[in-house]
Amino acid sequence: MARILTSLHGKKAGLTDLNRLMVPKGFLAGEHGSQFGYSSPDRVVFFDDFIGDVTLDQYNFLEGTDSATSSELILAGGIGGVLQITTGDAGTGLAADMAQVTQALQWQASNGGLVFQTRIKLSAITTCYAFVGFTDLATALEAPIESAASANTLTSNATDAVGFMFDTRMTDDKWWLTGVATDVDATAQNSTYAPVADTYEVLRVELTAAGKADFYRNGAHVGTTMTGALTAAADLTPTINISKTSVAASMTAEIDYLYLEMLR
Repeated sequence: MARILTSLHGKKAGLTDLNRLMVPKGFLAGEHGSQFGYSSPDRVVFFDDFIGDVTLDQYNFLEGTDSATSSELILAGGIGGVLQITTGDAGTGLAADMAQVTQALQWQASNGGLVFQTRIKLSAITTCYAFVGFTDLATALEAPIESAASANTLTSNATDAVGFMFDTRMTDDKWWLTGVATDVDATAQNSTYAPVADTYEVLRVELTAAGKADFYRNGAHVGTTMTGALTAAADLTPTINISKTSVAASMTAEIDYLYLEMLR
């Protein structure tokens, strides 16, 4: 057992009798908009830098019907660890060509402090689709939210999901901030930013216990706080989806890391 003997601010932080620094609520590193917390008695934290040559058992890799060309692997020679996912190349749409990574349904906004963050780059930004965030289906291929292929309107396939969506079938080819709560779409927002091919960017979603969402790109807050982003009590998995929407050519996403956090 340890207690704070010398404190900076009351009993919020200080030194124990063994001269160890003690912070009862845990540690946080990084600037606002791109921060990692560390596991503590009151927080669940998952971080994967994709070090090694095989993925962890926690991941599901889901693929479309053109499974002969889609793949998931730790990139050989990926300095610092990189997960690469590759789409199919049938050229007939998401059902054939999408590649998706999920985990188990072990995350809920209702706990409080739910965070998703990844550093990712797309090999292509034409005739393609990507969704990065949380969804409610872990073991079957599904584009959580996609373009309705009419102006800037959306189709939500998930019952509950929230995240960044890029779909070149939209009139505006930008990262869209999207959410759906028990089949009720949140008001989507155009972030005004688009991915750049083969260029890493950091995407982060923060959720309150009431199901409100804030979105950050490269550490900067984008859009405004989204109400009704998803149902707070919905069971969620992190998800990364990519696909070509047409054209018989594959594309890749390279994922430098995945970070998740939630209050217990």
